[in-house]
Amino acid sequence: MKAILAALFLLVPSLALADADEDAIRQAILNYANSVYEVKPELVEESVHTHLHKVGYMTSQDGKSTRELWMNFHELSNLAANLNKEGMFDPDTARRDIKILDRLDRIAMARLDAEWGIDFFHLVKIDETWKIMNVVWQSYPKEK
Repeated sequence: MKAILAALFLLVPSLALADADEDAIRQAILNYANSVYEVKPELVEESVHTHLHKVGYMTSQDGKSTRELWMNFHELSNLAANLNKEGMFDPDTARRDIKILDRLDRIAMARLDAEWGIDFFHLVKIDETWKIMNVVWQSYPKEK
């Protein structure tokens, strides 16, 4: 019985830390989405590493071609400051479905289903703060 209690005593704090990490990862990705939806580029600074590499694949309106779009930290900040100024997305109802795919103590992978498409993230934990380091995204595939 003492062994079980000792194991639980050691396990409970690590579960609490795991929950805190998962909450912080979700918050980093939520900040990323909200930076665009709510036109708040300051959220990019809170949750995105300055060495960000982001690449996306956007399907043309007719569905016949795809553009490859690269972006760095400063370009993402600029996008967040401008993309939704005229209300392309409703911040109150915009999609923000986040799934943490895998996580260790210093790195994580996650997915965001947003209004513009699907983003996959690599995150890193630096000085106890989770930051988005890489993003690969694509617009939603056109239905055939």
